[in-house]
Amino acid sequence: MPTNLEKRVNFLTAYAIGSTVALGLLVLTSFARKDKIQTLDELTVKRVNVIGEDGSLRMVISNKDRQHSGRMNGKDYPKRERQAGMIFFNDEGDECGGLVYAGETKKGETNSGMSFTMDQYHDDQVIQILNAESYAEGKASIRRGISINDYPVGSNIDVRNAKLLELEKIKDKAERDRKIDELFAQEGSKNRVFLGRTGSNNSGLFLSGPDGKPKLKLYVDASGNPRIETLNEKGEAKNLLDEKK
Repeated sequence: MPTNLEKRVNFLTAYAIGSTVALGLLVLTSFARKDKIQTLDELTVKRVNVIGEDGSLRMVISNKDRQHSGRMNGKDYPKRERQAGMIFFNDEGDECGGLVYAGETKKGETNSGMSFTMDQYHDDQVIQILNAESYAEGKASIRRGISINDYPVGSNIDVRNAKLLELEKIKDKAERDRKIDELFAQEGSKNRVFLGRTGSNNSGLFLSGPDGKPKLKLYVDASGNPRIETLNEKGEAKNLLDEKK
């Protein structure tokens, strides 16, 4: 039979445990009720997910290996290679743009670039600020500037991709290629405006029609010559500055 001393020790032990548990629950509850605000001098991470008050994903900041694969119509795309940077998501959780970058030299060839894009609703990029550089064997290919593209109103990247998958099942290569070209001609991206430097070292403003075909070019070519060109339906260019000579 336990003595009075043993009873007292058991009681105090139980009381201490109970008090500790109660205090722990109180602390946890108090933290749960308040926003957690922390001030840090430095934070090192491989990926950061920014979420809304409802828990939905709004932005991902990530390295290359952990980068988000993209999401559209509420579904994540399969894992794929994407560069380090930031991916943005709209109120419905679909990807709506991003900022990515890369740069490396392999086997004597250097490729470097950065791209900031804004996507059309339920589709791909329609505004892009781009810098793309390639150097190999003493030659350079540089394209930098801002592009404005168009997709048909109401287009949907998943619907178009589903059509593409069906067309890729066509066994006859010539027919398959023709059908795919028709699909992108009807539903694909059309560049309307480019302001910047082209890969052939022309710097200026380049305007295209609704079909994506170039119509007007105002630029200085690689040799330093100013040019103002209009293009007909066949793509034949006329330099308006030549007419004034």
